[in-house]
Amino acid sequence: MNVKKQLYILLSMSVGSLFAGEIHRGMDAATATSHFASAKIDWEAKRKTAIDLVERAANFLNKNSSDQALNAFSHSRDFVSGELYVFAYDMQGTCLAHGQEGNLIWKNMWDERDSYGIPIVQNIINKAKEGGGWITYNWRNATKVSYVKRVDIGGKSLAIGTGYYPHSKEDSVISLVKGASALFEQAMKDGKSSDQVFALISYPEGQFVLGDLYLYALDFEGMIVAQGDRPGLIGTSAWGYADTSGRKINQEIVKELQTSTGGIWIKYTSKKAEKRTYAQKVTDKNGKHYFIACGFYPDADRKRAIDLVRQGFRFMKANGLNHSTDAFTDKRNKQFRYGDLYIEVYTMDGKCLAHGNNQDLVGKNFWDVPDQDGKFFVRSMIKKAQSEPGWVDYKLRNLFKSTYIEKIDLGTDSYVIACGLYPISKRETTILLVKTAADYLRSAPRKEAFNSFVASGGKFVRGDLSVFVFDFSGLCFAYGDDYNLIWKNLINIKDEDGKAFVRMFINTVKSGPGQVSFRLNGVRKVGYVESVQKDGKSYVVGSSYYV
Repeated sequence: MNVKKQLYILLSMSVGSLFAGEIHRGMDAATATSHFASAKIDWEAKRKTAIDLVERAANFLNKNSSDQALNAFSHSRDFVSGELYVFAYDMQGTCLAHGQEGNLIWKNMWDERDSYGIPIVQNIINKAKEGGGWITYNWRNATKVSYVKRVDIGGKSLAIGTGYYPHSKEDSVISLVKGASALFEQAMKDGKSSDQVFALISYPEGQFVLGDLYLYALDFEGMIVAQGDRPGLIGTSAWGYADTSGRKINQEIVKELQTSTGGIWIKYTSKKAEKRTYAQKVTDKNGKHYFIACGFYPDADRKRAIDLVRQGFRFMKANGLNHSTDAFTDKRNKQFRYGDLYIEVYTMDGKCLAHGNNQDLVGKNFWDVPDQDGKFFVRSMIKKAQSEPGWVDYKLRNLFKSTYIEKIDLGTDSYVIACGLYPISKRETTILLVKTAADYLRSAPRKEAFNSFVASGGKFVRGDLSVFVFDFSGLCFAYGDDYNLIWKNLINIKDEDGKAFVRMFINTVKSGPGQVSFRLNGVRKVGYVESVQKDGKSYVVGSSYYV
């Protein structure tokens, strides 16, 4: 549900609790995330709420006219719970109700595809015809998981549903694989070759790369035909690839997919860590079978990154610079790896001396190299190392990255040793989105920054997450992609408990970055906020999510 509707219904709401917490100034994303621990989301409860909402909507359709029901789905808060809202399509793909974007009503969306090529509405309708269930796709720059159901009324059938954005690596993996598979199937229908799709999958900076997530594809004889991380492997055989226990992983995948009608998960050990890989079968126009896959390491977290840096630190102290940087860069050396975590080393003027993921970067100077948002990330790493160990946040490979930094002194020279990861969670994404927006507002012209914040589908929209900005008087300059709130003073707007949560945003950031908890649409919402000083004016920059 959009913010305008949320604020409109506050006049008649009341339930729950509100608190505001303060967090010390200058914190990095890792510290901020630890303070967000109390805002843990119960995903099983979220799934149950989604199913219950759709079932309740179906019952309402069966007991009322379709006009009454579609009106209620689009305009009533009775079918809204937190970020969950009801949508409805006829079997030809026309949107008949939409609790978030009313401008979609009456639009035929049969051919609507997400950024990965998944035919969203076709999948919704097909899943409803099959008896209903869960589907995954990309919407508003994030993976969305929706529950859909078919309802027959007045001699017609409707597909109704609701969904949420888990912001998890598991769901992102599924979305990438399903998107590439849908693109492959469409290419076959259009008479294109499989090589054209595999070339897109293998482009390291393309749409099928998301941080440390990338796709690869093999034929059913084990030949690599696409590789999004190491394209040089294309044309080589991976049929005999085995994990540390000797299991032939790709042979197992092929065996399972020969009898499976959908995607499959397989779990094994790689680079000293548990890896989970999702794979799906595709078939070209000549009947040749392939599988497209993507994997992730669920335990490759911040603690592991810090441990790896400190292990590398001790090794450098004991073995010197040259021996250490060679060991860190050598991919055959598993000592300084854990899953997709690896070590980097830089001089204090930005030259890369070691890179555990890409040997070609060794020797390159990164002092003037920006990230995807224009931030000179290696400069930030060096500046952080000069003051204290900690985390630096920036954006690469279409995703936020957090890197742990320490300075190491070897004789007369100092270096930066680092290890980074791409965290995908609701809390992490919220914090990093705010930090990126705050940095952008500090560096860019004010009008340019605000325009980017409110752009529908822009880089500051991630599913149900977006950026809001107020000055300290409560005047709104941005609230996601809701233009109706711009220039309105919301200092006294209250949540469902009667608490002035915008005032709470402002009071919190006066003491430093922090969090505010409030209640909208019957569900607790947690906001993370930071202050920005620009041109003699103070602003609150923040984002929030439902728990």
